[in-house]
Amino acid sequence: MPYAFKTMLPNYTPTPYHQFMKKTLTITQLFICFITFNLTAQDYFEGQIDYTVAYESLNENIPEKYLATLMGDAFTAYIKEDKYVMIYNSKGEQGWSKTVVRLDEGYSYFEYENSDTIIKSRLDQNTDKLIEIKHDTDHKKSILGEDCESIVLKYESTDPNYPFKITDGRHYFNPKYKLNPEQYKHYTSGFWNKYIDLSGSVSIRNEHVYKGFFKSVSEAVKIDKKDISDNIFTFDDYKTIILQD
Repeated sequence: MPYAFKTMLPNYTPTPYHQFMKKTLTITQLFICFITFNLTAQDYFEGQIDYTVAYESLNENIPEKYLATLMGDAFTAYIKEDKYVMIYNSKGEQGWSKTVVRLDEGYSYFEYENSDTIIKSRLDQNTDKLIEIKHDTDHKKSILGEDCESIVLKYESTDPNYPFKITDGRHYFNPKYKLNPEQYKHYTSGFWNKYIDLSGSVSIRNEHVYKGFFKSVSEAVKIDKKDISDNIFTFDDYKTIILQD
């Protein structure tokens, strides 16, 4: 009589062999589930990236030293799957600057060291006009010893109060530093969701040209994969958060 039928009999007692086979099948099923999970799981980047920033003035009235003082000549990014923060070493009267992007909330927060006000902005607000976005597989640069492809992202501001009418950017990436596109799908400000759709990765070199003003280039000089504490995404209690219209 087949084993499956025997086990249905009320007085049937499995033999040690059958007990062994049952345990073996259970272990095999668990092993298959484990392998399947690891094949489908996404290893999104979490860690710290240190960048240097260089400026080229395109206007005789804007000294490069002033740009470095005002905006910083280096910054550090701390990245988790659903949030990241960038801290710039700006040295003006306001001190360092910090931008926290909470993908999980749908907001970004901007603060200066010496300001008691934090500006909160929605990530899904964008009235700008997209001029060009493309994956440029031919234009590569070696960054930290590895060739990186780039995404061209160019758009026009429709805000009459914004000083830079055209933002002309090129962003280099390495697929080994993956991001979760699902987390960025509502990040329409600056069309950053479209960059993520094409690259799926952290931008490790950013070239921006603001015609008539200046050019900036930020590039990663050190990348450290590690766990990032949520404490770095918090703010001092005495600072006031103001929602930007």
